[in-house]
Amino acid sequence: PAANTVEEYNVEKADYRLDVNADERICDISDLLFGIFFEDINFAADGGLYAEMVVNRSFEYTALAAGDGMFGWTVTEGSARLESGENALNANNPTFIVLDGSVRNRGFLDGMNIETGKSCKASFYARSSDEGCRVRLRLLAGEEVAAEASAFIDSAEWAKYELTLTPSITAFKNVALEVTTDGGTAALDMISLFPENTFKGRENGLREDLGRMLEELQPKFLRFPGGCVIEGVDYASAYHWKDSVAAGPDGLPLEFNGKFGDVAARKQGTNLWTDLGATDDPYPCFMSYGLGFYEFFQLCEDIGASPVPVLNCGLFCQMRGRGGVDMQSDEFAEYLQDMHDLVEFARGSADSTWGKVRASLGHPEPFELQYICIGNENEREDYYERYVAFLESFNAAKAGKPELYDGIELIYSAGPSDATHGTNYIKSYEFAEQYIKENGLNDALEFAGAIDQHYYNDPDWFLKNADYYDRGVYGRTTDEITATRYGGAIPVFLGEYAARSNRLEAALAEAAYMTGLERNGDIVRMAAYAPLFGNLTATHWSPDLIWFNNHQVTGSISYYAQKLFMNHQGTKLLKSELTGASVPQEDISGKVGVGTWYTSAAFDNVKVVRNSDGKVLDKDNFTLPGIHLGGWTTPTDGKWRVQKGQLVQTKTGMDYSNTGSVAYFGDDQWQDYTFTLNAEKLDGEEGFMISFGVKGLEDNIIWNIGGWQNTVSCLQIIKNGEKTGQIPGTVRDFTVETGKTYKLKIVVSGRNIKCYIDDELFVDFTVGYNAEAESYQVVSEGENGDVIIKLVNVTGSDRTFAVKLDSQGALSQTARAFQLRGSSPNNDNILGREEDCKIEEFTLDGINEAFNYTAPMYSVTVLRISRG
Repeated sequence: PAANTVEEYNVEKADYRLDVNADERICDISDLLFGIFFEDINFAADGGLYAEMVVNRSFEYTALAAGDGMFGWTVTEGSARLESGENALNANNPTFIVLDGSVRNRGFLDGMNIETGKSCKASFYARSSDEGCRVRLRLLAGEEVAAEASAFIDSAEWAKYELTLTPSITAFKNVALEVTTDGGTAALDMISLFPENTFKGRENGLREDLGRMLEELQPKFLRFPGGCVIEGVDYASAYHWKDSVAAGPDGLPLEFNGKFGDVAARKQGTNLWTDLGATDDPYPCFMSYGLGFYEFFQLCEDIGASPVPVLNCGLFCQMRGRGGVDMQSDEFAEYLQDMHDLVEFARGSADSTWGKVRASLGHPEPFELQYICIGNENEREDYYERYVAFLESFNAAKAGKPELYDGIELIYSAGPSDATHGTNYIKSYEFAEQYIKENGLNDALEFAGAIDQHYYNDPDWFLKNADYYDRGVYGRTTDEITATRYGGAIPVFLGEYAARSNRLEAALAEAAYMTGLERNGDIVRMAAYAPLFGNLTATHWSPDLIWFNNHQVTGSISYYAQKLFMNHQGTKLLKSELTGASVPQEDISGKVGVGTWYTSAAFDNVKVVRNSDGKVLDKDNFTLPGIHLGGWTTPTDGKWRVQKGQLVQTKTGMDYSNTGSVAYFGDDQWQDYTFTLNAEKLDGEEGFMISFGVKGLEDNIIWNIGGWQNTVSCLQIIKNGEKTGQIPGTVRDFTVETGKTYKLKIVVSGRNIKCYIDDELFVDFTVGYNAEAESYQVVSEGENGDVIIKLVNVTGSDRTFAVKLDSQGALSQTARAFQLRGSSPNNDNILGREEDCKIEEFTLDGINEAFNYTAPMYSVTVLRISRG
């Protein structure tokens, strides 16, 4: 740290001033605010968190894999063949190996690892008609035998055998499990090897080191098991939660060896993230379901997190252009029933159909269940009608069994993009509002307990949008246009988000953004970084929170930023104000313009007037006909000409897709002006694209009137060539009529924009409200009464905060400090190397009602000051 003591309060010597009223509690912060999201991507389950060391243990891999059903296995002696049919272990596990000799299994990804003295538990099912047949298991490091054990197969019926292997050497590569039959031929299935030391000592458990990384985060919730794996690209590749607790071919619990839910009776699934078109994939991605819904609920209990399961809503991955099952089909009825059976699995009695599965697996008492997500990143009408079907089916069941369903809320999807880029994001809120109104719901929570938002953006986006939930689109505004829009009464579930980098620059941007999440902890119910796990051998998606190989694990810098916020989450927001940290925003300046999108139109009576004194800066009544447009430039496609006292664009097609067919007029330096004109649609699909603040094609603001198939009016901003979607707070339903003349007015005042159609106000919006800052803060009260100050310094210099604490009660003169810092935005925690950035803990002396504290460059700091 820059110093382990604070300095005397002096605003003149500080970069910023932070005023805190420790007695003014603004709102409660959700007790579930910061949590984690698990998706089986990057081999996060099989080969990752799930501790099984044998790949393809049940010989059910398909032609997707190199070697098909023998993937991962090598015959080293004698003969081996795969069989299936009526002699199989059970209906869900039809394939087994018949062995007379030796086979070896290489393990997942970068292979197995063993350590001297750390025992492994091996098990397998076998049967043999040869008297005296013995199965020997050997752990090999190269050709050296590290451990060995054997069992006699004394039955012609399937039986389970368990052995312990204790390695005499340590090896992290070239390790294999060898299986050998002596004295005859044996049929084998479910050949398994687990470390004896699993997380919390669970049977069929999790990797201890990866589980501990999750526990140390202290997450308040766990969303599982996806993600896109929920959807699949078709019915066969969609995640079916009942398969994860051993449903039989009839869809009911399958009894195996007098037990329900047994791992050996779980049907293998195909993971969406595999190459579904492959025939010889060296790293095929299947789902053994060994880490299933029971284990997820158990993990939630073990780490103190609330479970948030996700269910398929009858749609396949819309991001991959897939549709869904027919809502009148048996398949859709099955998806609906899955929701009800999940409730029974989690909360039903131990003698109910699905509650008995939970009890059989060792948990007779109910699991906690407060939320169920319906769908993942789904959107548009296909999703809305399916969500309503789930909602109404849920409500009907709740009316019949209130004791089973009370306290559970459904979560509704907003699609895979944020409000600054996503049209469908806005439409999802509009549908929610419409349903609430049309069905006379008294409380928006009757529609959904939360709305699930997902977005992945560059670090710069998170810095510029740290006030994303402050802006009034969630009910915190008195503006007549935005006050009732976007379903403000439905809490937000930020189910997936991340800055697109694993470096310190991303962690700082995410931390800055999280100050806004905590500041709006009454609106944002839950938030989770995603994805959770990544490996370097076969990565499907990056960045990730935690990186692992077969024996190592490293938290990304984002992991430690998340840990700071999760370990020090407040329960109540305290009033605070930071002065001096915001980067000044330039006022809107630039030319004006007119344009169209797949539409021909005519414009006239263009005038630009300075607001301060009414001086006409320029005007054009288009009195000179022809193709020479005077002061107008046409930098894109379109057929522009002056005719009959109008500027006309006659082309209904379009080649340029950012601004549309556009013509610009005026001076780059124009500021604080009123732009008026008349516009008439002549033909085509949409309406008008009116530009202002124009610095060029790559930098301007557009008022899109009649956009999105001639349905809305909204603002869009183009910056550095990137165009936003519909900007929240500016969107309004509107259709442009052909042949009608509209009187348009845009008033630009500093960074504020007001837009009028026929003298009716349609837009009142301030650009740059999401001002990028040098530093960010949020102050809250902890469960124990501590004042918790979080400071994020994203600059390359130390920054001093002059902190003034207003409190009627006494505060400690010592603060506990927790800090994550680096020397460069490019710092990165690389797997297998010493971490560039991790959390440091220290104490700060000299705390009183006012002090100066210097936060190091590129840092996230938490100060905890106790009361009394």
